[in-house]
Amino acid sequence: MPDFEYVDEDDRAVLSVGFTASFFFWGGHTGTKRTAVVECIEAFEALYGQHLEWALNEDTGRWEKLSSKKYLSARQQAERMDENDSLSIYLCSGEDHQAVSEYAVSCLTERGWMSGEISVFRFQVPRAVVFEQKSKDQLQELITTCLQKLAPFHGSAGFSAISTYGEIFWEPEKLDVATRYLILNSGGRVIDKMGAPHGIKSISWLTFVGDVLAERLGGSKIFPAYCQRFGVTAKRLDHGFLFQADELPGLGPIEEPVPDGYLKVNAALRPLRAGNFGSMGSGSVNGEIRFDEFTTDLWIRRLDGPGIWPPETFVGLPASLPGSPPVRKIKLRTGDECVVSGRYRHPGFALPEPDEEDEAPHVVLLEGDYAPYSLKLGPHGEYLARDVVNWELVSTL
Repeated sequence: MPDFEYVDEDDRAVLSVGFTASFFFWGGHTGTKRTAVVECIEAFEALYGQHLEWALNEDTGRWEKLSSKKYLSARQQAERMDENDSLSIYLCSGEDHQAVSEYAVSCLTERGWMSGEISVFRFQVPRAVVFEQKSKDQLQELITTCLQKLAPFHGSAGFSAISTYGEIFWEPEKLDVATRYLILNSGGRVIDKMGAPHGIKSISWLTFVGDVLAERLGGSKIFPAYCQRFGVTAKRLDHGFLFQADELPGLGPIEEPVPDGYLKVNAALRPLRAGNFGSMGSGSVNGEIRFDEFTTDLWIRRLDGPGIWPPETFVGLPASLPGSPPVRKIKLRTGDECVVSGRYRHPGFALPEPDEEDEAPHVVLLEGDYAPYSLKLGPHGEYLARDVVNWELVSTL
C-alpha cells in the first residue's frame, strides 16, 4: 500500500491521492450559470457516470443509491429552483460511501441574497486517467468544457489528497501526507470555497486565472507580459488564462527537486494569492495535529523557497502568521517592484483587535514581484473597478 493511502479501523481506505479539478465561479444563483453547472455534471457523467453509485440527498441528509432511481438528477433539481436556492450536488463511486471514492463530482452554488460568496464545481478521477493518452485527452477536454461554460474566477487541476465526504475527520492524515509531497495539492471542498473570493490558494499542474482576477496584475493585455518575466507562458482561453506547470501532474516527493515549471508558475502568480488565507483545518479534538493558520501559511508558501515546508516540528509553533516585524515602515504602491520580501497589508481597513481576525487583504511578495491592484467586486463578483494601493509591509519573510 502506498504511503499516501490511509485506512480506518474497518480497513476502509479513507484518504488517498487522486486527480481533482476545482472551478470557483460567480453567478451560481442565476438560471444561466446553474444550467452551465448542470451541463458540466452531465459532461462528467458522460465519461465516468458508469462508476457513480451514490448521491447525497441534501434535503434528508441521507445517502441514496443511484440505481434506485429515487434521486432527482441535477437538471431536475435546477429546474425547480429560483435565485435564492442553492444547487448542492454530491455524487460518488464505491461500494461504501464512507470510504474514499475514486470518482466524485460535486457543486455548491451561491444564493441570490448572498454577498461575496462564490460557487464551486469540483470533480475527481483516478490518477491512472492521466497516464493513458486517450483518457488523458478526454479529461483535458472535460476541463476545457468546464472552463468555457463556467468562466471561473480561478481554478486548478492536478494530483490532490482526497478523502471522504466527511473530510473533516481525516484532516490529520491530510496534513501528514502534505509533509511528504510538495506539489501535491491539499484542501477541502468547504474551506477552499470560503477562501476562493480572495484569490488563488496555490498553483497546481493546471492553474486557471480568469480575466477579472487578472486585473490585479494589469488586465488581459499586461498580465501575459508580467508572467513572461518569470519564463511562464499564459495560454489565452475564452475567459482567462491557463498555466501548465509540467507535461504530466506529479506528487513532488519532499526529497526530490521541485520541477522547474511549478516554481516558475508559482512565482508568476504569487501576487494573485490570498495572503491571509486562514486555516485549512478545523480545531483539534483530542490533541491531534491539523493544519492551523500558521502551518497553512507555510504550506501555501512552500514553493517560494527551500526549507519553508514542512516545519522541523509541529510542537510549540506560534499562533500568529509567520514573519518578523519590519525594522522600518515600507509602503509599496501598485505597479512598483518589491525590494523587501514580506507580507503586505491593504491600508484601507481598520486594524483588528488582538482577538479578532484581520479582514484586510494581504499579499505575499518576494523581491522582484510587482505589487498588485486591489479589486472592487459586486456582491456576485461583478467587476466594478481596480484600485491603486499603497500596500504596507507588516512582516518580513
